Amino acid sequence: MTERAHDRTAYLYLGASPDTNRERYSVAVPYPSTGGAAFETQRMVDSARNANGELVGRMVGRSVHKQSLTWAKISCEKWWELNRWFEDGHFTFYCHLFNHNLGRWETRLYYLGDVKTNPYLVDEATGEPAFYRDASFNVIDCGVV
Repeated sequence: MTERAHDRTAYLYLGASPDTNRERYSVAVPYPSTGGAAFETQRMVDSARNANGELVGRMVGRSVHKQSLTWAKISCEKWWELNRWFEDGHFTFYCHLFNHNLGRWETRLYYLGDVKTNPYLVDEATGEPAFYRDASFNVIDCGVV
């Protein structure tokens, strides 16, 4: 694979195999804007209350994560590269990212959540923007062990 200079400092890496990491990936996602990288964790719980009204529960499976990413400004080329990759049959994919709860890099199966952006300075002749503002998407852990 040809190395691209901007990929050496990516925020997370996407690929089609469990081998996806910082050296082997299909597409590198750039660092989001400051404050634009919310990392969320969900824990599924099987719970009920006993006869005394006390919670009785246990965690089911493992924690699952959602990484939301926002860019105040992103180039058309990078935005299109990311979205073309998703559209080319990568609804589920492997994502190599830093787990902010555990302090380590991990690769897990994810899927693409909501995608949105605002085209900026749209050329009236071509319909193409100069760049995108407030672009965002999130990747969500499939929960596969």
